[in-house]
Amino acid sequence: MGASSLDRTSIRFGAYELDLQGGVLRKDGVRIRCQEQPLQVLAALAERPGELVTREELRRRVWPQDTFVDFDHALNTAIKKIRAALNDDADAPRYIETVPRRGYRFVAPIEQEAALAPVLTPPARPKHHWLLALAGVAVAVVALLGFTWRLAPWQGEASTSPEFQRLTFDLPELGAARFTPDGASVVYSAGWHVHIPSIYSQRLGTPGPQQLGVKNSALLSVSPQAELAVLGKNPNSQLDITGEGFGGTLARVPLGGGAPRELLPGAEAADWSPSGQLAVVRRVGAKMRLEFPAGNVLYETLGCISTPRFSPRGDAIAFLDQPIVGDDRGSVAIVDLNGKKRTLSGFWESLRGLAWNPRGDEVWFAAARSGVSRALYAVNLSGQERRVLGIAGGLSLRDISRDGRVLVARDNERLGILFMGAGETKPRDLSWKDWSMVTDISPDGKEILFGEEGENSGLSYQVGLRPTDGSAPVILGSGTAQSLSPDGRWALSVMPPPTDQIVLLPAGAGSSKTLERGSVEHYRYGAKWLPDAQQIVFVGYEAGHGPRCYVQNVEGGKPRPFTPDGMVLCSVSPNGSVLALTEDSRALLYRSLFSERPDQEFKFELGETPSGWTADGKFLYLVQTSRMPATITRFEIATGRRSLWKPLLLPPTGTVMKSEGVAVSPDGQSYAYTYSSGSSDLYLVQGLK
Repeated sequence: MGASSLDRTSIRFGAYELDLQGGVLRKDGVRIRCQEQPLQVLAALAERPGELVTREELRRRVWPQDTFVDFDHALNTAIKKIRAALNDDADAPRYIETVPRRGYRFVAPIEQEAALAPVLTPPARPKHHWLLALAGVAVAVVALLGFTWRLAPWQGEASTSPEFQRLTFDLPELGAARFTPDGASVVYSAGWHVHIPSIYSQRLGTPGPQQLGVKNSALLSVSPQAELAVLGKNPNSQLDITGEGFGGTLARVPLGGGAPRELLPGAEAADWSPSGQLAVVRRVGAKMRLEFPAGNVLYETLGCISTPRFSPRGDAIAFLDQPIVGDDRGSVAIVDLNGKKRTLSGFWESLRGLAWNPRGDEVWFAAARSGVSRALYAVNLSGQERRVLGIAGGLSLRDISRDGRVLVARDNERLGILFMGAGETKPRDLSWKDWSMVTDISPDGKEILFGEEGENSGLSYQVGLRPTDGSAPVILGSGTAQSLSPDGRWALSVMPPPTDQIVLLPAGAGSSKTLERGSVEHYRYGAKWLPDAQQIVFVGYEAGHGPRCYVQNVEGGKPRPFTPDGMVLCSVSPNGSVLALTEDSRALLYRSLFSERPDQEFKFELGETPSGWTADGKFLYLVQTSRMPATITRFEIATGRRSLWKPLLLPPTGTVMKSEGVAVSPDGQSYAYTYSSGSSDLYLVQGLK
């Protein structure tokens, strides 16, 4: 007879072992990173193999009644993380079976282990047995309290008890959110598509928001005089609902209503000072600038400046300093009004939102060292960090009121990969974990190169090669996945900051190679191989220049630029021509990498991104994600004519396309693409310190 759950110290099933005492999951003896609450759910299921464990039983065990959590969301997230850790499939489960609307069942066989033999020798009766009994009760109480504290998702100071009020429900896209000057209402951007924002106002304590009459604009900030700073759409750029990263026209509009008054084109972010003046973030050439007032540069970078926020005294601006365009890793920094910049925090893999506390002696921010399960942290002006709050799911900080109430968003995010092979009518999911992005496909369509940037991928991410028949991938090494060499021997990887290095990872046996950087300071993702498998092209930055396309021999030598400044990516045709895409959607075709000028020039539509070529090099595949549904178009190089090739099928509701992740095989028989799914909810939190 097997040991009962009380006798067990671990549970074994297949190649896995769940250490109940240590709270650790291992596969073939190697620890698998998995968060605490998913492990508690897994233990509850594995202790009762074959039995239905109801959702209510799981709630009582893992999320007691005095613990804040949106239970359904938290349990669903925990199950997803368990399945990702076990490489399980909800449709064909090997470990966790869903019983619709009731609960879950652990269906894998459990290895039986002998129960521990009881000690038969009776213990000597202690002289003061009542003291030992009392001590035992005290130990049990302390252990119970410790266990309860360990379970609770609140991780602030022990003397505080935060209160949470949910303000929104399952928004696919949530942008900036701010308190109004009187603290009685909140204003936020939201929408059902990332490029179609609306602005809402909601009075606290009353049901439902009111849509403000500001069309096609994203909220940036709310002034002490009750004016909104908003970002409107530029004719030649996409508007992101967050108000950052794409650029638009900065405008001001009264909170009570009225027409926006346009102030500045080409802005990306802004914040009001206590006196009612605007600090502005905008990109000029290759650099992003933080200006106050507009035109006076306080700080500039080749990367990104996000979420600028004035201190309560108005003497400094805090911001997220992120070295890679399109990547939310980075640090918290401040700059005074004389342009003296200091980095306050350490380096984080994911940063989302910041705000000053009411005293102005700390900057609070949401961050994660690995993955996207961000917690809330504070850093003082001396650089000392502390954890403020952690709950199930990732957090984003939106605002802090004058009386210390906090607006946070809880984000449930996932990136996945869908694949369509020859003759298939329905896409298959080839995601590996919770943040998978496809970057290339083999010529025969039998393998995809992908990057994994989720919870278990570490600060430098992972690069993997996965067969399209659905079998397990091979993890090649660290970095951000780029492309496969034409001979299939190598995968290009870019190590993200602070490393900033191109590395060649062997697809089979062999050792990795690190390429010489030369004068290149930063790389932009999207490095490609030339047909000879001896050279690569990529977009890079060096001092005194904007982003340019470079060519480099992988056997040695420094990279050499061959385009003017202002490039965002390079695409290589099968005949060796290189298409360089500019920031304003112009495509420059170079038939020789020694040409001073391009041989042809095209104008792409807003939102179009090259994703591959036909085998003869006559057609370019363009993916369009600014409109729904997303599509792939064939673009004829000789004539510039477009024809619709494929619509991209997505899973049900709550999913959108990611333009950086589409790969088409040269014969057009197979293609893979990245999708994102998730939702965000805005919460008002009181009692945080």
